[in-house]
Amino acid sequence: MGTQLRIALIGGESTGKTTLARALAAATHGVVVSEALRTFVDEHGRTPLRNEQREVMQAQRDRELIAIDENPTATILCDPATTMTSIYSQLYFKDASLHTQALEYAAHYDAVLWCRPDIPWVAEPGQHDGPQFREAADWLITDIADELATVTTILEVTGSVGRIAAARESLSAHFGSVWEQALKHPST
Repeated sequence: MGTQLRIALIGGESTGKTTLARALAAATHGVVVSEALRTFVDEHGRTPLRNEQREVMQAQRDRELIAIDENPTATILCDPATTMTSIYSQLYFKDASLHTQALEYAAHYDAVLWCRPDIPWVAEPGQHDGPQFREAADWLITDIADELATVTTILEVTGSVGRIAAARESLSAHFGSVWEQALKHPST
């Protein structure tokens, strides 16, 4: 029987979060918790307003809880962490009201992979931001990194090549046999 690991990803747009989450899930037969924000945008045809940010963050957390309950021995990869809703609320609306709740949710992750913006920008369909917002999001993460590190482990993912291998190595170094077990004996 395996041990469930809960790994979340943070970083601005186009920092490789989804690519990394999918690769780690494939390596462990894990589960990727998809982004509630994308669903919101698809359903509403727009990004959330200031008063809808809490709803988006709660929807993300609800998705995480369902995946955790339904997959008790799987590696759960949250793409992205609920923390990103708080970051975007600060970035777009100068609203820090979700920060405390985001930290409370982050305490339930075994680790957070912080995808840094040192890879080429690639626009995705439906995204309205640009490289300047990716950098701004990274600065906001930098501002809260020490506080976030008091509730969970933060592992930085950097470099333009070998990010997936580096993330796997970092997880192996941090979680040892638990991560190795996830790689060798994926959940069923």
